[in-house]
Amino acid sequence: MKRLLSMHACALVLVSVAVLPVQAAGPALAAVPSAPSGGIANVMTALADRSDAVWNRRDAAAMAALYALDATTTIGRDIRLKGRPEILAHFTRSFAGLPAGMTHRTVVQRIEPLGDMFAVDSQVAIEMPDGAGGKRVLREFFTFALVRPVAGGWEFLAVRATPLGAAPRA
Repeated sequence: MKRLLSMHACALVLVSVAVLPVQAAGPALAAVPSAPSGGIANVMTALADRSDAVWNRRDAAAMAALYALDATTTIGRDIRLKGRPEILAHFTRSFAGLPAGMTHRTVVQRIEPLGDMFAVDSQVAIEMPDGAGGKRVLREFFTFALVRPVAGGWEFLAVRATPLGAAPRA
């Protein structure tokens, strides 16, 4: 279970920034706040919600499509992926092994402009239903994503997901 949770955390935020038209950010690109508020923060939050939805429906192809062809992803200490084909293979394998009901939830915490790109810090929670109508957090991750606008949307150039706290007992 510990390995399963580590493997599945990458999405969003990894995917905390998915695909929305570049025009959605508009003039706000020049004045991005370092904390989520207003224009670009709303766009990034919407992107996080969309990436969570892709993860939660276990769509490996849609997840991989969020990444640049030469993107890199690191999940914890053990998983290092380079390029969209490796990212697709990872999500295909990992989504196949997810238990029913497990979900991915991303909260964007900080956005910083870096030239024509953005650095996005997020907190990701992997959750399961608790049997009482709520959710129980199984694992949390700090995720850093380097995102750049491309024609018609955004793409991840680099994503780093770092587990927070001790791993759950298997």
